[in-house]
Amino acid sequence: MMVFNDSIFDVFTRIRNANLVGHNTVRVPLTLTTKSILNILVHHGFIKNFSQINNREFLVTLKSKSVLRKLKRLSRPGCRLYVFAQNFPQILRSGQLGLAPRAIIFLFTSKGIFSD
Repeated sequence: MMVFNDSIFDVFTRIRNANLVGHNTVRVPLTLTTKSILNILVHHGFIKNFSQINNREFLVTLKSKSVLRKLKRLSRPGCRLYVFAQNFPQILRSGQLGLAPRAIIFLFTSKGIFSD
């Protein structure tokens, strides 16, 4: 069994790498956080769908065209990015983060995972 330091970034990396090599599906660990991330990716059209295949994994069905190309982590353990809730939409609209127009920002809070 492999141990991951960053299970959230691992999910994105698995999906991106599977897309890059042309796989139709990829398995990711089953957690509530992973489920929330996958729901957001389905909602925004980055993946087709996902399903639970056993008590440890989700099977993610990818789109035929690679849409997840670049991953950028804005807040890291060594360099945290803090944003007040009322300023979050303004930062997204202003382009201060230097992200692509089709970029999605995931906001992880104690109340759950949100996206723009």
